[in-house]
Amino acid sequence: MALIDELSDALKEAMKAKDKPKLDAIRQVQTEIAKKKSEKGEEATDELVLGVISSYVKKMTKAVEEYKSLGDRGIEMAEKIQFEIDFLSGWLPEQLSEEDVAKLVDEVLADLGDVDMSQMGRVIGAVMAKGEGIDGSVVSKLVKEKLS
Repeated sequence: MALIDELSDALKEAMKAKDKPKLDAIRQVQTEIAKKKSEKGEEATDELVLGVISSYVKKMTKAVEEYKSLGDRGIEMAEKIQFEIDFLSGWLPEQLSEEDVAKLVDEVLADLGDVDMSQMGRVIGAVMAKGEGIDGSVVSKLVKEKLS
């Protein structure tokens, strides 16, 4: 079943169960998907849906930190957003551990040979092309460490 259909089914179930937090999360993602579809003029492929969910989760992760920094005033909102992150992460592929990403970085560096900081983007691109579930910020951090 396509991810867009899974989201629609989850929306229907959440409506029947009157589960407002899930409804809010799914509706927000569906809105983001609709925006992307109209921008790019393409169908809602699994790749597009995963990209939207992934970027939304990253954006909300930053928002949680900001709300937590507000103290007591932001705790309730941070908890709501954390629920959305946890719920939506169920559709994302499993993230590789930092250790596994480090192995991929080492492989790419060995394949590319003599590489310096000016070619950091090339190294990161090659690592990211190795598969799904790779966090770009982790790759960037590890590549910087290895090249410096």
